[in-house]
Amino acid sequence: MHHNRSALTLLLFLAFPLGITSVFTQTNRIDKSVIARFEKSIELGKIKEVERAMLDVAVSHPNDPRILELLANVRYRQNRISEATALYRRVLVLDPKSASAKVDFARILFTSGNPEESKLILSQVDEVSISSQSLRLNLASVYLLMGDPEKALSAIEKLPLKIKNTAALPLIAAIYLELNDKTKLRELLPLMRKAGLLDPVLAFQSAKVLHSAGMKQEAVSLLRTVLAAAPTNYDILILLGTLETETKQFTSASEHLIQAAKLKIPSAKLFFAQAILEEMQGNPLMAFELLRQARTLSPKSPEILSRFVITAMRANQSRSAIEAAQVLAGLKSDHPEYLYLLGAAYLQNNNLDQAERNLTRLMEIRPADSRGCLALGLTFAAQKDLIEKARQQLSSCAEIDPKNPEVRYHLGLSYKAQGETVNAIKYLEEAINLAPNYALALRDLGALYLQAGFEAKARTVLEKALAIGPKDAEVHFQLSRLYNLIGEGELGKTHLEIFRKLRNPSK
Repeated sequence: MHHNRSALTLLLFLAFPLGITSVFTQTNRIDKSVIARFEKSIELGKIKEVERAMLDVAVSHPNDPRILELLANVRYRQNRISEATALYRRVLVLDPKSASAKVDFARILFTSGNPEESKLILSQVDEVSISSQSLRLNLASVYLLMGDPEKALSAIEKLPLKIKNTAALPLIAAIYLELNDKTKLRELLPLMRKAGLLDPVLAFQSAKVLHSAGMKQEAVSLLRTVLAAAPTNYDILILLGTLETETKQFTSASEHLIQAAKLKIPSAKLFFAQAILEEMQGNPLMAFELLRQARTLSPKSPEILSRFVITAMRANQSRSAIEAAQVLAGLKSDHPEYLYLLGAAYLQNNNLDQAERNLTRLMEIRPADSRGCLALGLTFAAQKDLIEKARQQLSSCAEIDPKNPEVRYHLGLSYKAQGETVNAIKYLEEAINLAPNYALALRDLGALYLQAGFEAKARTVLEKALAIGPKDAEVHFQLSRLYNLIGEGELGKTHLEIFRKLRNPSK
């Protein structure tokens, strides 16, 4: 109860103007050692241990900006944005020159959707008031967050070389990434290795920037070097396993994720990394189960939920995909990605009304979304009375993304379904021109060539489809027809037998 009273009293203080709260003026200032202890605890992530004490001190010293700023920092870390905002406003009334409060407040304003006020607050930061290297680093990171890498780099340049070559490295790398200067980013690699050997956290942060830059193998090399010196670093093992998965180094990825699992009780991020590994190796059902466990540990993680939807659809678990997509939509109803996932899940489940509703809403919000456009076209195509509307939609998709072979493929299928062979062949040929190894397009084009009497063309594309997808039963069926037609009966029998085995494996 005391904890709740302290919080309520503090909020009452914040609600009053400065002149009114002055009746509560404390007779003594907070001891510097107390502030230092709170700061250290926050830095170490031990917020629960000191939160009550901080509230008590803040209530007894309502006009001390130092304790209110620390409490604002805590509320931000707890994602209690409205409380953090109110506290930072109060701090800046009490201490209008506080650079640290302005920088942190600008970050909160920007991330909560108030960029104009964020820029205004940041513009009021006086260079003279930047009292520490950590504050300058924080200032640079906020400039980068707000999309101004030049100002971020300018702030970084004022740091000592020792800091630039260590603590500031990940931020400098992120700035070069934003400036699209991969040459300078690569020049940082030796420094990243050297700093990472002394501080694995820097290696972890640097590797994440390299990952974002598409420099995955460089990130793998960096983390392997650091891992030799810090073999039990849980976070590095998981990130390394993830990067190795993405670069198809599956054996190493598995070894590192198993090693991580031995260090701690499995976490959501470990289950997530293991799921991606299983999915990349063609095991969607195993990936689905691992993501289910990740959701149990982190039920509202957008990253985990989004991947769960995709994996559930690949594992033909459309009801589970819909349920997870609904949770996502509940987090943010008009988020374009969540609308797409929900619409796609409904489409796979053949709930066409709901698919159309969500995908139509997506296209209203983001008219140039090529994936949403295609999914909406497929939703129309699944309804026989809307075939013309489907073609119009798919034609719009072709304008949005002229190099998307799937759009051409499905346009071809729409004409094939109506018996319009010439148009069907035209669009399937366009799909293959865009993606020469598109197995489904090759298979369906081969069937159309065969139907139209172009046996030589049919043989070329069907045999290519077979080489890409030897377990596609329909390819074997079409080849059996082709070989029988051109007088190669034995081959025809062979492929017919394979077709039957693939269709009825139990027999």
